[in-house]
Amino acid sequence: MWFRQTMEISIRHLHHQSSLKRGKALRYPGAWLYSLRNIPYRVGLGLVVLCFLLCTILLAMGFPSPYNGSLFTIPVALAAWMLRGRGAFLCIVSTLLVLGVINISKMDGDQSSQSLGTVFLIGAIALATEGFFIGMLRRALDQTDAALQQAQQAQQAQQKITIAYEQQRQLNQLKDEFLVNINHELRTPLTEVAGYIELLREHHEQLDPQAQAIFLEYAAQGCEELLISVNNVLDAAEVSDDFQPPHPAELAISEVVQTALEQFDPRRLQEHPLQVEVPEQLTAWADARYTCQILRNLLSNAFKYSPTDTPVVIGAALREISTQDAQTTPQVCISVQDAGPGIPPAESPLLFQKFVRLHRDLSGTVRGTGLGLYLSKRFVEAMGGRIWVESTGTAGQGSCFYFTLPITT
Repeated sequence: MWFRQTMEISIRHLHHQSSLKRGKALRYPGAWLYSLRNIPYRVGLGLVVLCFLLCTILLAMGFPSPYNGSLFTIPVALAAWMLRGRGAFLCIVSTLLVLGVINISKMDGDQSSQSLGTVFLIGAIALATEGFFIGMLRRALDQTDAALQQAQQAQQAQQKITIAYEQQRQLNQLKDEFLVNINHELRTPLTEVAGYIELLREHHEQLDPQAQAIFLEYAAQGCEELLISVNNVLDAAEVSDDFQPPHPAELAISEVVQTALEQFDPRRLQEHPLQVEVPEQLTAWADARYTCQILRNLLSNAFKYSPTDTPVVIGAALREISTQDAQTTPQVCISVQDAGPGIPPAESPLLFQKFVRLHRDLSGTVRGTGLGLYLSKRFVEAMGGRIWVESTGTAGQGSCFYFTLPITT
């Protein structure tokens, strides 16, 4: 009976494990016996001892001599199942000793020692056989569990290798895209600068002062674009290798916005009507250099990707921002709104990663390294804020970038 039941449990255990992988849990008769494997050793030892004592009391009180000890199959089975090996052996030896003592003490004068020995031998063989088979089944189940765990670990290791390979492939793809972008980003202004300088060197005598001034202005503009690209690459390397923590102080938002706008070419500012909606008394607790660079990156994208003569709106206000623990806290929220082509919602989560650019921009005429928004995210988070974008992806409706900064305490 015990052998057949434990064999059924072993087979159903395999089905149970395979069903768990599919997200289903099976219930079958005798599952309580399988659960006994997982109880602590001391608890199992206590159950076996308690059962053994009850059987001993029942044998001493109610069973005549000679008795082969069939009642002790219960503690022996529990010991073989829960304690295994040494515990089951000690239980069988203790059972045989108890049987011998009780049978001898109850033996009548007309009972022969030979009949007592025969019954005792049969009981010993039966109990030892039961303990052996149940212990072997328990060992088989343990080996099955170990094999399943190894298989699961191997599967998890394979999944990790697959994920690592995919990440490496994506990194290689981003690296290749970055090299293409940075090559275009550096070569174009260099070609522009070299071309105007070559014209001035070869034809300066034929050019009037006004034409020379225009060529020099174009060359200076190319140098400025080249400097911005190099600075972005160097800033990204600095952030990745040795990120310098911010030095926050009380900061007037209107002054930082004005400082960021002064760093742009005046002709670039004239191409877009600017609307600055920033209260003069609004302050934040932030790093002035990081905040200025964030604004410069966001404004540079707004100027590059939105059509000429479309407005760019810079706003700032005190807002209640939700935190990770579902609470709200007052923070300064700064926004930059443009009227460009917008950002597809599917690409928004990837926008703040390193070297990432929109698919439509990879083959477009607008240059970029894919580092500005990545740097902005790192700077904002270092100052205790967060940055995000809201856009429907519809051309003409544009995008609005928001970032928050702690208020002055």
